[in-house]
Amino acid sequence: MTQDQRKPIRFGSSWSTQLRLTQSLGRGLAALTPTDATIVVTGPGGLSQLANGDIDVAFLKSVNNEHRFTGKGYFAGDKPDSWMRSIAWLPHEDRFLFAVAPWTGITSFEDIASKKPALKVGGRAAGMVLNEYGFSYDDIVTWGGSVSGMEHTAAEAQARHDRGELDAFFGDGSAFDFSAWEWVAAHGYRFLDISEPVMESLVSKGLRRNVTPAGFLMGIDHTLNALDDSHIVLTCSEALDDDLAYNLAKAIDLNKQDLELNSIQLAYTPSTKLPQTEVTQWSSLTSQIQRQWDESIVGAPLHPGAKRYYQEIGAL
Repeated sequence: MTQDQRKPIRFGSSWSTQLRLTQSLGRGLAALTPTDATIVVTGPGGLSQLANGDIDVAFLKSVNNEHRFTGKGYFAGDKPDSWMRSIAWLPHEDRFLFAVAPWTGITSFEDIASKKPALKVGGRAAGMVLNEYGFSYDDIVTWGGSVSGMEHTAAEAQARHDRGELDAFFGDGSAFDFSAWEWVAAHGYRFLDISEPVMESLVSKGLRRNVTPAGFLMGIDHTLNALDDSHIVLTCSEALDDDLAYNLAKAIDLNKQDLELNSIQLAYTPSTKLPQTEVTQWSSLTSQIQRQWDESIVGAPLHPGAKRYYQEIGAL
């Protein structure tokens, strides 16, 4: 096949793990079929770029795909995105976490709603939870507080704390190396529970229930209700070339270990015990890749090309 016959494919990517997964997947795809692959750095998610045809595949979350494809649920658009298709899902068990500093006196979301404190908040995750309690991130600013993005690392948590800018930390439980959550837990921050009536209301909007189990972090002595944000889905349009979809599914299936290994990243932090640097490793994948064709998880139907591969190997 000549250079001109190489099939082009544009991978959307918006964060470090996605870049690593794309590199690994690209190598596997290139071993199966000649391609001309490029990576397009997108905004969070990349759904709009996928819808506009600016990219061919993107890593999106399972629940978002379900709502967008069906047109039902919290993340649904004005009409169903019936063009959405899936290649595979990758295991990423996740939840949102909400931690509040001990000096605030806040012990619940109800406290925030009633006391209207001027909190300095790091992170802006899961605004729908706040909305269920009758306030928003904008309200926190109106009350004299501040809300800004925050890297989920211990170094960033320490720096914000030292500047007096971390009354609360609301974020993605698996983002970065998890060290920010360990830092706030070790410094007495309280993790807020979602009340059962609020959890039921969120579930009625198509959102998914998870839990933060007792012992998950220091200071969490009983299981908390949590809002789920699990599983990464390699998502495409129904217009994606059938053979490309087939080979993407095959590349994932044949290169599971490479994908798992390449999701691992290293973090370097000052030791709390010795004057040296500690090295830790972490991965956004939370278990082995298996049953990646499961349509109860992907959120949007499998692309016919991907489905053809799974049928050939007897998975479907």
